Amino acid sequence: MISAESIRKKMRISHNKMDDEINDNIKAARLDMSRVGIDESKDNSLTDKAIELYCKAQFDYLGKGEQFQNNYEKLRDSMVLAGEYR
Repeated sequence: MISAESIRKKMRISHNKMDDEINDNIKAARLDMSRVGIDESKDNSLTDKAIELYCKAQFDYLGKGEQFQNNYEKLRDSMVLAGEYR
């Protein structure tokens, strides 16, 4: 299960002042994936990557928020089509 600390490291944030917002985005990503049919109990590196992409999109990381959002949606949609994530 990915944590706020992991997301901070991936976005090169050295303080924890944004942890509440990061945790909210982690929850939102999980809810969005659940909304489209991805089983929440399927927690692995691929779901962590999807959450990372979602968070980077929300924070407009490196000014590429739209690109990260598109990548998140493509990964999420391919996961929902894979039987092992339903």
